[in-house]
Amino acid sequence: MPKAASDTRFVHCTGFQALLSIALAATAILWCLSASFTPSSPISEFQQDGSDLRLYRSILERVHSGENYYDVAGQELRKQGYPSGSLFNWRMPVYAWLIGKLPSIVWGQVVATLCAGIAILLAYGVVENECGRWQAAIVTLLLTGAFLWCLDGDAYLAQELWSGIFVLISVLAYARGWWVGGVVLGVLALLFRELALPYCAIAIGLAVWKGRRKEIALWGLGLAIYGFCLGYHALQVGSRVTSADRVPASWIQFGGAAFVLATTQMNYYLFNSPRWVCSIYLGLSLLGLASWKTETGLRLFLTASAYVAAFAIVGQPFNNYWGLMYAPLLPFGIVWAPAAMRDLARSLAASSIIPLGRTASTPQ
Repeated sequence: MPKAASDTRFVHCTGFQALLSIALAATAILWCLSASFTPSSPISEFQQDGSDLRLYRSILERVHSGENYYDVAGQELRKQGYPSGSLFNWRMPVYAWLIGKLPSIVWGQVVATLCAGIAILLAYGVVENECGRWQAAIVTLLLTGAFLWCLDGDAYLAQELWSGIFVLISVLAYARGWWVGGVVLGVLALLFRELALPYCAIAIGLAVWKGRRKEIALWGLGLAIYGFCLGYHALQVGSRVTSADRVPASWIQFGGAAFVLATTQMNYYLFNSPRWVCSIYLGLSLLGLASWKTETGLRLFLTASAYVAAFAIVGQPFNNYWGLMYAPLLPFGIVWAPAAMRDLARSLAASSIIPLGRTASTPQ
């Protein structure tokens, strides 16, 4: 077994640090468990009636036939009863332009599936190198659950799915030392969905921390391109919004653990599982990611934690599909969780806080 598999961030921590880490992990799990036993009924675009997906298909079909994206988007939003008075209800046109250029919309599903397959292959290689084969196999299995949406009807039309795939490939590109690819894929994820912004901010922060000037410069160029596209998008939308367009309700909902769990369920294997299962899965995943002491582990942990923290505050109940943004990141934590718990237990046992297995000396 590779050395990394038996060497976590917790292996040399003090008893106090071990106790604090255990307390934080237990608190997070209990926080989620408390919500898991509270009756609620989150609405999902995949589970409900697929109305969002029908909207995207209608737009794509018309763009594919040659119509202007912004004209089509405005008409379809109003026709299908969506609020059209906010810039953020008008998706960036990149997904429609790219898929609209393919021979048919179905080819978009093929491309999405191929991208997911590339992510899985890269993930296997990275985890096998740092952990071992059986850990890599587990990650592959769980990632398959995160990406099975590519094959589920029109779910591949959700931009969060594409963006989440690109975020993961970006992380894995960094893990392989391909930082240029990491930046490019991060910017592409942002162009598909602005929800990728937390990941991009974390990647830039790590580049600044490590003093990687070329990477910082490339991120600056990527953000400039995104800013230009966003400005163009705002101008196009602004010229089409009227006083009669309805403004959506605030996305600041403070949904807390209940909404976080709803987003965690956006792994195919967890979608219909009891929410207490998701509580344990999320808690162990974050603990495992926190223990992975390479920059890849830190990147994954900060990104997943950022989404969990954000979704505790932002997101309406039917926005649980936003979980597609970070669902592919959690499997990596699961394979590190056993080693993390082992090292925490050893650090705690070796300390004076809970001297398990030690004999107290008798004062002379």
